[in-house]
Amino acid sequence: MNPWTRDVANSMHKLAQSALLIGLGAMIVCGPAIAQGYPTKSVSLIVPFPPDGVTDLNARILAKHLSKFWGQPVTVTNMPGGGGTKGTMFVLGSAKDGYTMMMSATGQGTQNPAIDSKLPYKWDEPTLVARTSISPLVFVVKGDSPWRSLREVIDDVKKDPAKFKYGTSGPGGVGSIALSLLLGSNGVDVQKIGRVELQGGAPLLDAVATGATHFAAQYLAEMGPQLESKKLKALAVSTATRVKQLPNTPTSLEAGFDTFTLIGWNGIVGPSQLPADIVGRWNDAIKALAADRAFVAETEASGAEVAYLDPERFKAALKAEYETAVQQVMKLGLRK
Repeated sequence: MNPWTRDVANSMHKLAQSALLIGLGAMIVCGPAIAQGYPTKSVSLIVPFPPDGVTDLNARILAKHLSKFWGQPVTVTNMPGGGGTKGTMFVLGSAKDGYTMMMSATGQGTQNPAIDSKLPYKWDEPTLVARTSISPLVFVVKGDSPWRSLREVIDDVKKDPAKFKYGTSGPGGVGSIALSLLLGSNGVDVQKIGRVELQGGAPLLDAVATGATHFAAQYLAEMGPQLESKKLKALAVSTATRVKQLPNTPTSLEAGFDTFTLIGWNGIVGPSQLPADIVGRWNDAIKALAADRAFVAETEASGAEVAYLDPERFKAALKAEYETAVQQVMKLGLRK
C-alpha cells in the first residue's frame, strides 16, 4: 500500500470511529430524553370491563388527573369480554411504548388465573406498574329481602343450596372465590348453588336488585346509588374495620365469619416487558397523585381508597394473592 492510500485509509478509519462514538453519544443523550418527554401524545387506558363498575370509575378519575399532570390526554376505552380476558389480551398484544395501558383489577388480575389454568394469559404476564386503589367487598342481597344478617343467609343456603343463585362478574370474578370460600368453609355445598355469569359489576348488582340472583359479593365503589335507594341491602363488609360509607354494616368478623376478607384492588399494567423508563414515568405520576388532595378526595367519594404500591411491592402483593387463591380454589374443587 503506497503512503497516499495508507493515509486515506487511516483517515477513513478515524472518521468511522468518530461517527460511531457520535452515534453512541446520541443514543446515551437521547435515551433518557425520550423517557423524560413521555407522553408526547394521547394515551389510551383500557378498562377490560363495562362502564360504571369500580374499575371504570377509578380509571376515569385517574385518567382525568393524569391528563392534567402530564399535559396530554389520557382517554378511557371500555373493552369488556370474558371477565376481563378480551381487554387483557388486547393490551398484551399492543406496542411496548406506554401509549396503550390498562386498569387491572382483582378478578381479572389474580382470581381468574387462579380458577382457570387455561386462560390465555398468566397473572404476571402483563408488566405490573403500580397499584392505585383498593375497595372492600360488600355482601349484598335485594333491598326488600327478608334476610337481616349474613348468618341468616348462610343458614338458609346450607339447608337447600339448589334453591339459590349467585352472580359473578365474569367466568371467575372477585366475588366467585370470595363467596365460594365463605360458603364452602361454613358447610354449604357450593357446587349445588346456581351460578349466573355476568359481564361486569354493574350488571351483577342489577341482577341482585331485581331478584335475578339472590346475593353477591362486589365492590363497595360500584353500589353506592343502589344502597342509597335501598335497591340493595348490605349485610357485611370484607374489611377488618367498618367503612365510613356504611357505618351500620358489620364487618364479616363481627357477623361471625372469618373467611370473607378479600379486598379488591385496581392498578396500572402494560404489555409484557414494558421498558423500565416508561414504567418509571407511570410510577412517578401515580405516586405523585396518591399525595394529591383532589385525587384522593375524588377516589374516596367513589367508595374506593387510594392505596399506592410501587412496581416491586405491587408484584409481591399480587404473587401472594394469586398463590393464596390457587390454594383456595383447589381446596374447593373449583380450579379448571
